[in-house]
Amino acid sequence: MKLSILLATTAAIVLAGPVMAQETDETGTNFAEDQRGEGTTGVEQLALSQELYAYGVDARDPLAVIVAARIRQGVEVEEREYEIAEQDGEAEEAEIELASAADMLDEARVLARGDEALAGLIEEVEADASRGRVGGPGRASGWVGARSTTTYNVTFRGGERAAIWANGPGRTDLDMYVYDQNGNLICRHIDYSDSMSCYFTPRWTGNFQVQIRNLGNIGVSHNLVTN
Repeated sequence: MKLSILLATTAAIVLAGPVMAQETDETGTNFAEDQRGEGTTGVEQLALSQELYAYGVDARDPLAVIVAARIRQGVEVEEREYEIAEQDGEAEEAEIELASAADMLDEARVLARGDEALAGLIEEVEADASRGRVGGPGRASGWVGARSTTTYNVTFRGGERAAIWANGPGRTDLDMYVYDQNGNLICRHIDYSDSMSCYFTPRWTGNFQVQIRNLGNIGVSHNLVTN
């Protein structure tokens, strides 16, 4: 009985060996069509806060700005550097920042001047500043010339939701294209604005190229945020 157990155990180890050593198949497209990320990433929360803030300022809507600040203060952002794979033309110094929760609340005070109810909401949001922060998003600023493209190398983990968001200063049309290491187009965001996002789940951990394309006639700075 003991010998049979030993033989069975040995056979199991031998059979398992090749499975454990098997390498990930990195051919084809690095996109898991049957996998959907669950929950909302910090990148998505950050993007929502910035876009809602921009709307609130344009519409002079203090309540929208207050809500944007509440979302923004829940996301911790770290500064990163992304490797530039290729850049058309000569880069200029990038000068662009993400609006902080404090910036948003300062703007909300101006828009809500004389409204005691909104002033109370602003104070309430400030009091909750340290609660429930979501970490993870990394942010860098970059430059893309007129009628040009800047390409970044970014690595994402296999089986985990990848989130990318970028925006410019509102002076030109920017689009985003994302390619895997095999040159396959994974995602693109095309419209007439300069706010872009792509979300997908890779099949394996690998490098992706994120292209920011400038369709306008002036070069601009931009933010690039990933998880």
